[in-house]
Amino acid sequence: MRRVAAAFALWLCATFPGFAQNAENLPVVGILRINTADTVVATEFKNALAAVGLVDGRNIRLEVRFADGHVERLPELAESLVRAKASVIVAFSAPAIRAAQRATSTIPIVANGELVDSGMISSLARPGGNTTGVSMLSTELDAKRLEILKEIVPSGRRFAVLSAAVTKLPAQVQAIADVAHALGVELQTVDLRVPTDLAPAFASFRVGGAEAINVLSAPMLFASREELGRLSLTYKLPAICEWREMAEAGCVASYGYRLSEGYAMLAVLIDKMLKGAPPAETPAQQPTVFELVINHKVARAIGIEILPDVLSRADEVIE
Repeated sequence: MRRVAAAFALWLCATFPGFAQNAENLPVVGILRINTADTVVATEFKNALAAVGLVDGRNIRLEVRFADGHVERLPELAESLVRAKASVIVAFSAPAIRAAQRATSTIPIVANGELVDSGMISSLARPGGNTTGVSMLSTELDAKRLEILKEIVPSGRRFAVLSAAVTKLPAQVQAIADVAHALGVELQTVDLRVPTDLAPAFASFRVGGAEAINVLSAPMLFASREELGRLSLTYKLPAICEWREMAEAGCVASYGYRLSEGYAMLAVLIDKMLKGAPPAETPAQQPTVFELVINHKVARAIGIEILPDVLSRADEVIE
């Protein structure tokens, strides 16, 4: 546990230089994540907070807790943020949000995940309870990505679905099944429990005859994007992913909103909570701008030809 705490401190000091300052009397913003530290995530979050005037060590104090992929650690980590007297807890993904909600019914929680379909809040307009946040639209976007994947691989009849067991929701499964039925494709689904399951998953896709992969929204899969991209190329299986950064890492395409937009919305809500806004009556937000990124270089390396119509609709083509 001491080593974990030390890792938190090192990450904070490296990413948020102000952490090294004496900030004992500043309001505490607790961060609860199921996965490990990620430089891209840390940078985007830091920039979003700074844009609304929140700087660690100057007018807030950040307390960060990572579960390193172990969902069973989240309850204790959430309780540790309560003991740290957090003024607001920022929770990422359904397991972390649930852990925070169980740990406190009074501290405002700013959540980032599939908020309505998972039952985390009552509605976007009136969240209820002590939780508001940013709804990621994972159910809709995961299904939409399957449609785009079919356009990228129009001859495909069997697609793989790669998800993380701890963050997958029934609504996502049903939405994807409905789209698959409409497209006339079969699905082969693998749920990862730990990052080391990734290589065996790809091996099973080859055995099962999968022709492409729909990678569902999951912090674990984003954190494993480099390995995911490497395996996609090795097995010649084009994958469509959630974030632009995943397309850069080797997915043949990504479709979703920008990380910077999501963190900007979170930062605004964190600022509101610190100023006393009631979470129950503070509308949750959701992204409105989505972009399609095609990694044409990866497509060529895998050996697929993306139709001109698909390329022309892309917001960005990586050559």
